[in-house]
Amino acid sequence: MTNLIQVNAAGQKLDPSNGIVLTDTAQASSNTDILQTPKYQSGVPKQTTVYYSIFMDKLLYDTMIKYGPIAKNDPTKVKDITFPVGALELKTSWIDASALKDTSTYFVTQGVINGVKTKVALLGMHVVGIVENHPEFVWATFEHENLAPAYDWTKATPTADAPVTSTVDYPFFNKNSTATVQNITTGNGNYTDVFSVYKYGVPVEKAMKGSFNVQLYMDTSQNGSENFNNIRTINQSVKTQLKGIWNNYFYNGSLWINTAGYNSTPAQAALLDSLSYNLSNSSPGDLTRGSTAAYNITMETYVQVGFGPSSIHGNTVDNLVNCFSCHNASNNSAESPLFISHVFTGYVQNLQGLNRKQIKDAHVKEIVKQFNIRLKLKQAKAK
Repeated sequence: MTNLIQVNAAGQKLDPSNGIVLTDTAQASSNTDILQTPKYQSGVPKQTTVYYSIFMDKLLYDTMIKYGPIAKNDPTKVKDITFPVGALELKTSWIDASALKDTSTYFVTQGVINGVKTKVALLGMHVVGIVENHPEFVWATFEHENLAPAYDWTKATPTADAPVTSTVDYPFFNKNSTATVQNITTGNGNYTDVFSVYKYGVPVEKAMKGSFNVQLYMDTSQNGSENFNNIRTINQSVKTQLKGIWNNYFYNGSLWINTAGYNSTPAQAALLDSLSYNLSNSSPGDLTRGSTAAYNITMETYVQVGFGPSSIHGNTVDNLVNCFSCHNASNNSAESPLFISHVFTGYVQNLQGLNRKQIKDAHVKEIVKQFNIRLKLKQAKAK
């Protein structure tokens, strides 16, 4: 990370000379949703909050600095501008290392939490980069393999979601607890005893229990079985070759757009602008590829099954949430591939005079507005 630039959500440079600067506790696209360890867990000295940090390479940073003032004055003038190939952004999640029973399987380094030097452990990471023919970024996510239990699809029915329990004390799930979909539903504020729903971000319809537990994947724009097996094979291969502390982290999926037939950057930029807030749509025939329900248990805890369904089994392809549900080319009435980066949008809003809280609030309002528009369009289409 020595070659990367740490910034805050407003695109302002931070000084990590005393350790990674950790001040943001709200999850992705929220000003209030906070992930914490359980209150009462044997062997853990205190309840602790997850913190986040953002890094970018010089290529992305310089592009932001160049086009931010232009977008501030007239966002239509960046309509067809994209970040260059090679531009990279990382978002990472951390916890005070003293809150873990055993840190031997975690990457631990020095951080600064609210001005205080603290040993911190890495929980998860989004690696987001521009590759050839993909100005929308390819969105990949990684996390520690032992953070929370997984939902058992073979024990639930379509009408009643079985409570999630565990025999293991995960950092974010007390084995003496029971959890339901309410534990991972947006609006709770502070989240504890959380669990993962879709492994590798591949949405499941249901599972059939028997000598072989067969998962039936949701019908989306991506072949779920193919993608799941690809990710599983990659993880198995890497695990046999990777040594040291990093062998305890795994790849939890990626998301991108099918740009086949759009053979130039201007054409790809125009495609992203035209999709606008529909970029995340994942029904059969849509353009999302990879993990159409991509998430990280520490960064998108509360949108794994959409925005607020009452049942895990009540989720449908029309309600799927992924990276592009929040990161898309729309910014109020203007479109540009640059706006897919929330840091770029935050930088522009900072130039316009908004403070960090106002920037976060503006992001949330825009996301809610976009989701409501998509929902109304889908309801109208269904009629």
